[in-house]
Amino acid sequence: MKRMKQIRNPLVTLIFSGLILPGLTWAADQPADAEPKLPEAETIQLIQANTLDGWKVPSDLWSIQDGVITGETGTKPPTASEWLYTEQRFADFIFTCEVRLTGEHRPNSGIYFRVNPIQFTSRNGKNTFEAASGYEFDVVPGKFNGSLGDWYARPKLRIFADAEIINRVFRTNDWNRMTIRARGNRLEYWLNGEKIIDYVDEDPNGSREGFIGLQIHDHSIMKVQMRHARIAPIPIE
Repeated sequence: MKRMKQIRNPLVTLIFSGLILPGLTWAADQPADAEPKLPEAETIQLIQANTLDGWKVPSDLWSIQDGVITGETGTKPPTASEWLYTEQRFADFIFTCEVRLTGEHRPNSGIYFRVNPIQFTSRNGKNTFEAASGYEFDVVPGKFNGSLGDWYARPKLRIFADAEIINRVFRTNDWNRMTIRARGNRLEYWLNGEKIIDYVDEDPNGSREGFIGLQIHDHSIMKVQMRHARIAPIPIE
């Protein structure tokens, strides 16, 4: 497993080098590990009250009511995963939303970003479907909760969050706030206000731009819901 590369006080480095990147100036007054605030002027509301306009809807498993997007399998588990994607693509950004995952059998989901869909064949070779090549902020009971991965394109990439933090802050069967900051190859995750991942992906194959997505996992009986999804693009220098 690749080890997580921690970066501490990056703004201090920038200040002493005489540089403050334009894309960071509006966040420079926050502690380095604080959950970033989205600047109001640059923020895009990704969910409208009762419409999925702005999203690519793959099937009738997805719906929206009162500003809450729901993906629900019903009583029969799907044989292939599927994703609800934004129509807009994003590169560097701050993204935040609230997610609730429930289910009777192997509930599993995640926020995907910088996605470029690919054709994926399951490990046993029995199933091929369109899958998300891109990063994931995993939402699933167990050790993968809160982890960072690129399962469908680079399955060896898996960066685990601190289990003690996850066990302390994650609310099972309830709403959890997930925040992502992606700047170049540096990826940072917050869960309910606690920083859980700070990783620099040095692989040149790491995705740098693409869709935001929410997953219904194959072979699960589950319901995933998302609300208050907002994103603020960061200018690329």
